[in-house]
Amino acid sequence: MTATGVVHLKKGKERKVRNFYPWIQRGECRAEGVEDGALAQLVDHEGKFLAWGHYNAKSRFHFRVLSTANEPIDEAFFHRRFREALARREGLIEGTDSLRIVHGEADGLPGLIVDRYDRWLVVQVRSLGMEGMKALWLPALMAATGAEGAYERSEMAGREEEGLGPQAGLLAGAVPPEVTMHEDGLKFLVPLHTGLKTGFYLDQRNTRRALAARIRPGQKVFDGFCYTGSFALHAARAGATVYGIDINRDAIEVARRNAAVNGLEAVFVEANAFEYLTTDALGPYDWIVLDPPAIAKTESKRDSLKWAIWRLVHEALPLLKPGGRIVVCNCSYQLNLNETIEVCRLAASDRARPIYLEGVTLQDLDHPALAQFPESLYLKCVWLRG
Repeated sequence: MTATGVVHLKKGKERKVRNFYPWIQRGECRAEGVEDGALAQLVDHEGKFLAWGHYNAKSRFHFRVLSTANEPIDEAFFHRRFREALARREGLIEGTDSLRIVHGEADGLPGLIVDRYDRWLVVQVRSLGMEGMKALWLPALMAATGAEGAYERSEMAGREEEGLGPQAGLLAGAVPPEVTMHEDGLKFLVPLHTGLKTGFYLDQRNTRRALAARIRPGQKVFDGFCYTGSFALHAARAGATVYGIDINRDAIEVARRNAAVNGLEAVFVEANAFEYLTTDALGPYDWIVLDPPAIAKTESKRDSLKWAIWRLVHEALPLLKPGGRIVVCNCSYQLNLNETIEVCRLAASDRARPIYLEGVTLQDLDHPALAQFPESLYLKCVWLRG
């Protein structure tokens, strides 16, 4: 792909690029002859080469770095990046046939997410630049992975800022509407065409495993925002009595089917978890898992996310047995770990209840967190004892 122009970085901003930070914010650069979504060369204030990447004046992130090497950005480049991403995960993820194989900026592929479910890929394209280079990276992706098919689920709200509308459909080969994935001996039906995100929350593998290891037979578990029942069924197999709540009717139906496929018993209720907590008559619980949607994708939504977490913990505490545990998950990088703990503390204090921090789990290693890119560490799960 031919570059269309040059993007000039303001003086003093070049260090973060050399230190592997992949985003240039609005106001940090100016462009010459660059179309939105085009491949461009980034140079410092003296005109020296810094990186190749995508430019988009519509976005908060005017420039996204693809490579700090002065190299061709072609199909061979993408094939190499995909092979590097696969090698980065080699031997790290066991006990499953499904994992994230491309994690956007953390894998040097800004705006691109790829999850693999056994022999099939589900792709999310989050930037105008990566959308425009689909003809280059898609053949490279299929060749590098050997997958039977790829399906696109690019329906996130963030595409609007990029000047893109929602997009879903077959990209390559053939992809069934539903597949069965395996995790630690459990089977999960994954609605690839219609489910949330790419069909399943692969990033919560660490927390599911930690929960399953700590559950004791006979304990009672509340799984808020249960989606298709992954937390709930790990707990049920460990011998717990489990109640899963989700407002998504289709997800609840899949959760019930997942229970049946695994020969497990769990009660799944279609309801708004925020409201259900205020009327629940099935408690008290030994464990309460709260895994709400991201809510805050931008800094302007931080207060909404804080309020949501405060409300969930505040309403959950009266349903918790003495000495019981609450797992509070925050999947937005807009609220960091310390801030998440602080919101939980405030909710407990407002209930006049002491809580103890017992641990933290993060996204699994197939969702790599690049230390020089804090935004890539987005999932934080706080383990609290009441």
